[in-house]
Amino acid sequence: MEAIPLDSKNIAFMQGGERLATLSYPKRMSARAFIQPAHGEVLEIKPLDIWKSSFEVLENGKAIITFKKKWHGQTNIEVIRQGHRQSFVFKNKGFFDYRYVLADNDGREMAVLRTKFVWKGFKYNYNLQISDSLKRREDGLILVILLTYLSRYIMHQQHHGAAIA
Repeated sequence: MEAIPLDSKNIAFMQGGERLATLSYPKRMSARAFIQPAHGEVLEIKPLDIWKSSFEVLENGKAIITFKKKWHGQTNIEVIRQGHRQSFVFKNKGFFDYRYVLADNDGREMAVLRTKFVWKGFKYNYNLQISDSLKRREDGLILVILLTYLSRYIMHQQHHGAAIA
């Protein structure tokens, strides 16, 4: 799977030349975003507090995924489907080779995202590696899109922190 930035507000998720979904932001670096699957309902990623540390993914106004960022850098993700809850963890790994990892509760890496800055176009390309078990999940695509959303959010925070320091 590839995540291809279309412009500063839209990222397309492609598999074999077919667009699976698009992650869209209403503003250039908004915390609010929309997931537009090729087939299905539009989902909304919405911050819940002023600090932008708690979020929900809404489907028809109902929360299907919640995630909360912790002070030590990891994000806990809860998938809520038909009364069943499953937890995942998002982490930033690496010092020179940045990797963003989505892991299950047992610490198994379900998906890994690596970024590469492209000077031509002044943008990032995203390299996604997804486990077979995540590909088989009903909400696997949404979790991969959240991995991209969270990595982009952290990169934005790091760049602004470097500019302020």
